[in-house]
Amino acid sequence: MSLFISLFGGMLLSAVLYGLGRLGRLANFWSAVIAAALPSLIYMAYAGRYRPGLDAIAIHLIAYPTVALMFGLLYGARADHSLNMHWVPKLLIGFFVAITLIMGTFVYIARQGLPPALAVLLLPDSRGATIHTGFSGVVEHNQDAATGIAHHLLMQNKLAQRGWQLSIVGLNGIHAGVATPVVVRVSDRAMRPVENIVVNLELHHPGQRGEAALALTGGLGGYHGTLPGLAAGHWVAHILLAQAGGETIDLEHDLEVR
Repeated sequence: MSLFISLFGGMLLSAVLYGLGRLGRLANFWSAVIAAALPSLIYMAYAGRYRPGLDAIAIHLIAYPTVALMFGLLYGARADHSLNMHWVPKLLIGFFVAITLIMGTFVYIARQGLPPALAVLLLPDSRGATIHTGFSGVVEHNQDAATGIAHHLLMQNKLAQRGWQLSIVGLNGIHAGVATPVVVRVSDRAMRPVENIVVNLELHHPGQRGEAALALTGGLGGYHGTLPGLAAGHWVAHILLAQAGGETIDLEHDLEVR
């Protein structure tokens, strides 16, 4: 589910639930409680399964109660309550609604980037080019961060010494929440399949580790598995190759989930 649908669709659901509660002659207080609690509980169940990130969870759990509170204050016990309300509460309500919409838009752009049509209008020299406007993730600042290039060259050297060639299918064009089959093929210089290799796949956001792990099965140079539905955003895939009694080769592959 995209952030746009979950955030703004949930806010619309809060408004509909409040209206249904009042049509059902529920008290204003309980209509607002249901309008805030039900979408929040549904989203928490969704977040527990797909783990969209604390930033996305926070903005959702702010947005839904804000909508319910707004309707609860504007449409209280009397039908003309909103006409008699002082301008200061109206200003506060409008402020928090605007903040929620702005922050939700920022989180959406950070995770999924600007829509291509809008990016072409706003960004210079973007026509005919591949545009990446989403947040790339957290940059590592630990003691191993500076060794990334040396590690990459070392792994490439190990592959060259063995004469292995890798072909990876399934790590491009991944859609959020959709299980995706992945195949890793390993061959030697003569294009013969390399057997008896243990192949594992690990995925994580930049700056984190251990978010998703998958052991690929198969043989005769072809190793396959199915990735679970991932949240939208930037991910790093580690392909780990190991022979019995040999060293492990750790290769990185960047991927974008939309």
